[in-house]
Formats: sequence, structure tokens, C-alpha cells
Amino acid sequence: MVLRTIKQRRRLPLRSQYRLLSFDGDMTLWDFEASMRAALENTRTLLIERRPHMAAALVDITPMMALRDRILADEGASGLSFAEIRRRAFHALLAEHDRPDEALGNELYAAYLQHRLEATSLYADTAPFFGALDKSLRLALLSNGNTHPQHLGIANYFDVIAFADDAHRPKPAADMFSHALMRTGCSPADMIHVGDALDTDVAGANAVGATSVWLNRDRRANDTAIVPDYTITSLDELNALL
Repeated sequence: MVLRTIKQRRRLPLRSQYRLLSFDGDMTLWDFEASMRAALENTRTLLIERRPHMAAALVDITPMMALRDRILADEGASGLSFAEIRRRAFHALLAEHDRPDEALGNELYAAYLQHRLEATSLYADTAPFFGALDKSLRLALLSNGNTHPQHLGIANYFDVIAFADDAHRPKPAADMFSHALMRTGCSPADMIHVGDALDTDVAGANAVGATSVWLNRDRRANDTAIVPDYTITSLDELNALL
């Protein structure tokens, strides 16, 4: 499929000037949504085993997802990692539908995390893309999530791996972008960042002066004021830039 340009915000560098290629992780290189739902289903089963009377309130995972979204939307969550938000959501679930139970809440979170990591899989185009990539490029993974690429067998491709949990502010803050640039000795003009989220990946890359690529696998409409340099629907299309 041909690379599609939504709008060119500035004159882009030639291929020889690109030195650093950075990626988001969740929903960019691997399918976080599917693994998250599978892990919540697994954790729901565990919770009902521990608290059978909660089955009526948890006929599906909808209440679990709603609680996590409610905590995420709270102003006090701005400095929390996604992992901590998920952990708090399990504790809130127990408090609202049964009774507070610190030990069980932690057990649920641990079970959720383990199952999610085990269930996460790469998109079909990820491994072939990295296997064929120009070895002269420096690579970085910049993630607001907590899935480490070592769980998926691709950690060795990256020169820099940075998470919001690692004392970095989450994207779109400049922290992880700046960290990758410093570690590789590159400038923003040398950098392309690829991600699925307009508000974090594209906005963050635009703010630091890097080339932004929106990986829009689902061909969603862009109803925001955030303008990526390029939009692609698969990693195969990224080769047209590289």
C-alpha cells in the first residue's frame, strides 16, 4: 500500500539524514487491546472463584474497564503510571462491589499482568519489518505502557528502551524523546517517531521537532487539530520513508 501524506508540516529530510527511528509499543508494534481484554477475562474468572457472590455484578469485563477509565480520567491520576492506575482499579472494584481487600487486590493485579504479558502478540508486520530494516539506523522504543519488548522477542533490535514508569513523564512530554536523542547522539531532525496515538505519539514528536508518523491501522478519521507529517496503515508502508 502506498504511503499517504495527510499534510507536510515542513520540508522533510532526505533518507540519508534519518538516523533514529523510534516507536510506540502498545497498538503500534503489538496488539495491546486484545491481550488486555483476554487478561481481564482471566482475572474476572479468578475474582469470581475468590468471591462467588460477585458474579452477578461481573457478568462481563465492562465494570472493570469502566473503573480503570474513571480513575484514568481523574485529575489526580496525571502523575500515575498506567500500571498503578490498573492496580488501583482492581482495589476500587473490590471496595465498590464487595469490600476492601489489599491482598486480593494485589493478587488480581499480579494475575492480570502475568496473563496480559503472556497473551500479548506482535502484529503480523512487526517481526518482518525489523528483520529487514537498515542496520545503520538507531532504534528506540518509547512507551507509556509497561510491556517490555523482551517478552515478545524483539528487545535486541533497540538501542534505547524507555518507559513512562522509568522516571520519565509520559508522552507527549518531551522526556522520552529527549532521552532517546541524548542516548543516540541524534538531533530532532534526525528522528522519525511512529505511533498509533495522535495525542501522545504524534503531538509529542511534533513538539520536539521530529518527523511524526501516525500508524493508523484501523483507518480512523482524524478529528483533532493534531497533524502528523505522514499517515500509514501498516509498517510495510514505512519503508517508503526509509
